[in-house]
Amino acid sequence: MLSRTTLTALRSATRAPAAFPSLASSSSSTPLRPFSSSLARPSDNLTDGEKLLKDRLEQGLEGAKVQVQDVSGGCGSFYAISVEHSSFKGLSMIKQHRVVNELLKDEIKDMHGLQLKTKAA
Repeated sequence: MLSRTTLTALRSATRAPAAFPSLASSSSSTPLRPFSSSLARPSDNLTDGEKLLKDRLEQGLEGAKVQVQDVSGGCGSFYAISVEHSSFKGLSMIKQHRVVNELLKDEIKDMHGLQLKTKAA
C-alpha cells in the first residue's frame, strides 16, 4: 500500500504546472490525464487497431477470451491485451506470451509497446 506522502506526491506530479495557468484549475483537485484513454469502453466501440488485434487472437486461439485496449491515447502505438485460453494450461507465462507474440508478430513491428496479460482458462 502506498503511503500518504507518496500518494500526495503522485497527485501533485499529475497537476498542470503553474507555467500553464489555462490548464490549472484552482477549484478542482482532479489530476489531469491528457494522454489516457478511457479504461471502460464497450467492446463494440473498438478502434480499427483494437479490432484487428482482437480478431487475430480470436482466430489463432479459438474460443479465447480476448480484451484489447489502445492505451496510447488513440494513436495505436501502445496496447494493453488480456488473453485467456485453455491451451495456456501448464505453460509458463513466458511460453504463453510467446504464443501471443507469434500470432501478433506482424502487428508488433509497428507498435511502440505492448502490455500483455495471459491466463489459462
